[in-house]
Amino acid sequence: MTAFSSSTQSIAAIRFLKLSAFCLILLALQAHLIQKLPYVALRVDLLLPLMFAIADQCSPLAGVFWAGLLGFVVDDFSGEFWGLHLGSYMATVCLVNMSSEKFDRRSPAYQMGLIGLCALGQSAALGLFLFFSSVEIPAPNSIWVSLGIRALLSATIAPFLIYPMLSVRYTI
Repeated sequence: MTAFSSSTQSIAAIRFLKLSAFCLILLALQAHLIQKLPYVALRVDLLLPLMFAIADQCSPLAGVFWAGLLGFVVDDFSGEFWGLHLGSYMATVCLVNMSSEKFDRRSPAYQMGLIGLCALGQSAALGLFLFFSSVEIPAPNSIWVSLGIRALLSATIAPFLIYPMLSVRYTI
């Protein structure tokens, strides 16, 4: 019995380390590469697709914890309003957990659709914030187009960011 529990603990530790390392890599890429891109439409949220993988690999409570922690960290270091990432990450984890019995999580089309929907919601919230804030926007229509392209790009790259976390699934 102790051999089984020690192997289960080692699998959980490996999964935690892999998830933590992947989160740190994506956070570094987000902060140092993506945020410096010249076009707003190219500044996708790399951690949004990761929430899909977290919801798949972790229990619902652990997924909400990871979403809250990462959302808080990204919101603190981003220039957008507080709660944008936290809310979209929580919504993504909840949507994946609610639809887990009805859809095949391994399907790239499903991953793209769900992440595209969440990215569209995130873009809509960001667009409304910019529209109603006191900041002068030279061309409001171009902001909406850029945010729409951002959502489409997020959906397109989603399977590539989700796959490394889903490639080996450990059951506990």
